[in-house]
Amino acid sequence: MRWFSQLALAATMLAPAMPALPDARTPDTSSYLDVRGSRIYVETFGSGTPLVFLHGGLLYFDNSFARQRDYFASTRKVIGIDRPGHGHSPDNGRPFTYREMAEDMAAVIEKLGIGPVDVVGHSDGGNIGLILARDHPQLVRRLVISGANLRPGLSADELKRRSEWSQEQLADKVRQFEQILPQNFRIDYQAVAPDGPGQWQKFLMKSYPLWLTPVVIAPADLKTIQTPVLVIAGDKDFTPVEETVEIYRGLPHGELLIEPGMGHMTFSDGADLTNLAISGFLGRP
Repeated sequence: MRWFSQLALAATMLAPAMPALPDARTPDTSSYLDVRGSRIYVETFGSGTPLVFLHGGLLYFDNSFARQRDYFASTRKVIGIDRPGHGHSPDNGRPFTYREMAEDMAAVIEKLGIGPVDVVGHSDGGNIGLILARDHPQLVRRLVISGANLRPGLSADELKRRSEWSQEQLADKVRQFEQILPQNFRIDYQAVAPDGPGQWQKFLMKSYPLWLTPVVIAPADLKTIQTPVLVIAGDKDFTPVEETVEIYRGLPHGELLIEPGMGHMTFSDGADLTNLAISGFLGRP
């Protein structure tokens, strides 16, 4: 996810766009997998060729992909994974990093015995998908990302300054952000969080440093990814279109879709176009 001040500016725009929890539907299967010192919640819908979904920051599968779940479960086995500390998965006590999250997802795919698998990731989930394809190419057949980024969009000096904030300074910034964050982020989180409602503030405090990661994935590393990748973004997304195009051009087998008039919520507000594009991309020989 883009850096904090841009996210804070955009948070007010998410209020009408952010989907509420979808209508309750019992998963065909749901379980906790013990991998790499974490208990990770996994649920599945439908049957057929597996399709793994990786959610964005502050969210989890159920409230990230409400308009993809049934659409793809009609022909495929949809697999939703809540990362450690997100959604139904308890916190593992470790800092949030994209590299560790990608390793967790690799461990889940390996434990399920479903690789190579198609992967769809939004925002932070897109970043994780790129790292997963880079470090574990044998596990990813095709990858779709939307709203991913290469860097936080801050100068080196500003990144250094923010990395040196005290816990009190960080907590103050997080409180400012929470005041403009749509309430359903917290409500949805507290509705399912196994660590209890009191974990919310700690969750925000752990998420902020993740979004300050100086280099999410290096442009040179993109060139090593041989997996076909569909790169999606809204033309008003958090990540500038120029940076999205940089990701696309850096991939040896990349395809690009910029959705007109669309912000960050391509999987909810732009679901019709997004779903069609993903179906065509994944179904291509």
